[in-house]
Amino acid sequence: MSKRILHAEQEESVSALIKTLFVARGHEITQTTMGSGAVEKIIVNDYDLIVVGDELDDIDGIGLIVKLRQLNSETPIVFISKIWRDARIYQQLVKELRVALVIHRPIKAGLFGAQLENLFYKPTKLILGELGPEETTLRTLQSNYLRVLPERVFKLQESINESKASPEDSNLLVESIRLAHNLKGTAASCGFGILGESAGSLEKALKAIKDGGLAHYDVAWEEIDLILHLVAANAGAISESPTARVDRRAFATLESFEAADQIAIASPPPNTEALPHDNFDTFDMSAAIRVLVVSNESESQFKKIVPDSHGQAVQVICCREKDEALAIAQRLSLDAVLVDIDTAQPGPSLNLAREIRSLPHYDSLPVAFLSTSKHQNYLEDSTHAGASIMLEIPANTSVSNGGRTGSGADDGPDEVFAEAINYLVNARQGGRPRILLMDDDRDFCQTVAGTLGQEGMLVKTLHEPSEIMQTLHDYHPDLVLLNISMPIVTGYDICRMIRRDNRYQDLPILFLTSQTGLETRLAAFEAGGDDYLPKPVARVELLTRVRVRLERARLLKERANKDHLTGLLVRRAFMDELQEMAEESDRNGLIFSLALIDIDHFKKINDTYGHFSGDQVLSQLGKLLRKRFRAEDIRGRWGGEEFIVAFRHIHKDTAGGALQRALEELRLIKFSGDHGEEFGITFSAGLVSYPDEARDLETLIKTADHRLYQAKEKGRNCLVSNG
Repeated sequence: MSKRILHAEQEESVSALIKTLFVARGHEITQTTMGSGAVEKIIVNDYDLIVVGDELDDIDGIGLIVKLRQLNSETPIVFISKIWRDARIYQQLVKELRVALVIHRPIKAGLFGAQLENLFYKPTKLILGELGPEETTLRTLQSNYLRVLPERVFKLQESINESKASPEDSNLLVESIRLAHNLKGTAASCGFGILGESAGSLEKALKAIKDGGLAHYDVAWEEIDLILHLVAANAGAISESPTARVDRRAFATLESFEAADQIAIASPPPNTEALPHDNFDTFDMSAAIRVLVVSNESESQFKKIVPDSHGQAVQVICCREKDEALAIAQRLSLDAVLVDIDTAQPGPSLNLAREIRSLPHYDSLPVAFLSTSKHQNYLEDSTHAGASIMLEIPANTSVSNGGRTGSGADDGPDEVFAEAINYLVNARQGGRPRILLMDDDRDFCQTVAGTLGQEGMLVKTLHEPSEIMQTLHDYHPDLVLLNISMPIVTGYDICRMIRRDNRYQDLPILFLTSQTGLETRLAAFEAGGDDYLPKPVARVELLTRVRVRLERARLLKERANKDHLTGLLVRRAFMDELQEMAEESDRNGLIFSLALIDIDHFKKINDTYGHFSGDQVLSQLGKLLRKRFRAEDIRGRWGGEEFIVAFRHIHKDTAGGALQRALEELRLIKFSGDHGEEFGITFSAGLVSYPDEARDLETLIKTADHRLYQAKEKGRNCLVSNG
C-alpha cells in the first residue's frame, strides 16, 4: 500500500537518494529544504512518515523534530544524522522525542530501505518485559560480549604499553593495531557504537605512528594515551549501563528504548542449560551442532561427553521415548541423531531411525546406533535405516566409563563420541545451511555465529588460516565469510588459495572488512570474492546478503547436479563424487561398494500404465533411495530407469544386505496406472567392491553392469554380487 512521506533535508544528494528509494517502492514523497515549510505541510496534511535531515536552511534537524512533536505526537520520525553524538542526545531523541529510527550517513540504500519498510509494517509493540527474537538476539550477544569486554580492554592497554616500552619492535605495534581493530568491529556489531567509534580512532592513531615511523616520539604516544583513556571510559560506561550507549544500527531497526531501560540484558539462568523450544532460541547454542540422543542412559552421561567437536559447539538434546523423539525432530532442525539399540529387539530403534529419516528435510540426516554388538545382521539393518556409525560398547558398561568403537582403539569415550559427532555432521549433505567463518577476533566470531545461528544456520568458526583447506574438505560449507585483515596472511590470500581448487570455484565467499574504500572493494572482487560486508556488521544486511548468496548457490547447484524427477545426482555429478570417494579410499586404505540398479520391465510399465505412471515409479524409487542408506552414501540416476549407489567404507556383502531390504520395501509399494489400475514394481542390481574387484572406475562400473545383466538373466527381482 502506498504511503505518504514528508522529507525535510538540505543536502541535495541525500534528497535525491531518499526520493529514489521511496518512489521505487510506490510511495508518495514531499520534500522541502526549510523547517518552516515542513511545519506548514504537517499542519494541513497527514503523513505516514517524516524523515528529517541533520541540517536545513533555517533550523537544525533536532530543533525541527522538537517543533514537529509539538504539532504531531503520533507520526513516526526518522532522523538522518551526519555525525555521531553523545549517548545523552540519543536518549533524548528516542525517549523524549520518540524518534523511531536514527540513521548515520553515509546511507546504505538497501539497508535503509529495509529499515523503513519495517517501520511501515511494524509488528504489535512488545509488552513491557517480553522479548521477541530480534530483541532476544541483541540482548544475548551484548550479554556475552560484556563478559569478556574488560579482559579485551586490559589486553589492549597491555599491548600498547609494551609497544611504548619497545618502540624498535614493530610486531608489538602491529598487535596493538590488531586488537584495536577487533575491538572496533565487535563492539559496533554488538550495538555499542560509541565504543566502536573510539576504538576506531585509536586504530587510526596507531596506524599513523606505524606508517609515519613515530614510535620513538613521546608526543605521539601522548595522543594514544588520551584516546585509550576514552576507550576505557566508554567500556566502563557500557558495563555500568549497557542500554545507555547502545546503537542499534547493527540490527534491523532502532526501536524505542523504553522497555530496554527497565529490562536487564537477557542471559540464561545460572548453572542451567537452555533447552531450545524452537529453531529461534538463542543462548550461545543457536549456531551449534544439534544432536538428538534417544537412550535410556542418564542424560548427564551424554551431555558431558561432547562439549564441542573440533572447535564447534555441540548441543546434546536427550529423550527416552519414540514419540518424544519424533516431536523434537519435527520442532527443531537436527544435525545428527544417536539411537540406543537393543540387540535382543532391534526393531523399534531401526523403525525410529527410518521414521525420523522420512520426515520432511531429513532424508540426509546422519544417524548412529549405540550397541553392545556389531553382528552382520545389525550392520545390514542399520545401513538400510541410515546409520552411518554403529558405536559398540562392551556389555554392562556405561557410556561414560568405557565406551569403545568397534575398532578396539584405546581412545576414551569422550574422544570416541566427539569423533563420531564430527563424522556424522561432516557426512551430511543438505540440512541446515553451513557457514564457515574465518576471523582472528573470537568475540566477533561469536557475535556473527549467534546472529546466523538464530536464523537456522550451522556456523563453524576458524582462526588458523593454515587449516582452511582441510576444513573445507571435511565441513563442506555452503558459504565462507572471510575477514580481510588478519595476522600473517590476509583474507585476499586465503580466497585466492580457495579459488585455485576447482572444487570450490562456485563456493560463495563474502569478505568482512572495516575498510570500505574503492580500492578495498576492487581487491576483494579481484581476489575471487563474491561480495563484501562492512564492519561493524549490520544484522539485517548480514542476513540478507548471506541468504541471497546461499539461495543463489543452492539453485545453481541443484539445476546443474540434481535430476528434477528423482532428486538424485545426475550422471556427471555422481561421477565427480565417486572419483573423490575413490581418491579418499586410495589415500586412507579404505573400501567402498557400488550397486547398479535397474527397474524391472520398465518399458512394459510405460506401455501398459502410461508414461505418467512411469514417472511416478522413477520418482518413488528416487525418494526411497534418498530416505534409506546413510548420509555419506552417494545416490544417482544413471540414465533412463537405471540408478546407481556408492556405499562408503563398507563391503559389498553389507551393502547388498541393506539393498535387499530396500528391494523388499519397494515390493510393498502400490502404484496406480492412468486408469486406476494397481500394480507393483521390483528392481535388479549388480554389486561390486573397490578396490578388491577393480581399481579403476570404468572397470568397476562395467563389472557392476555385467552382474546386473546376470540378475536379469536369473529372472530379475534380485541382486548379484559375484560372477
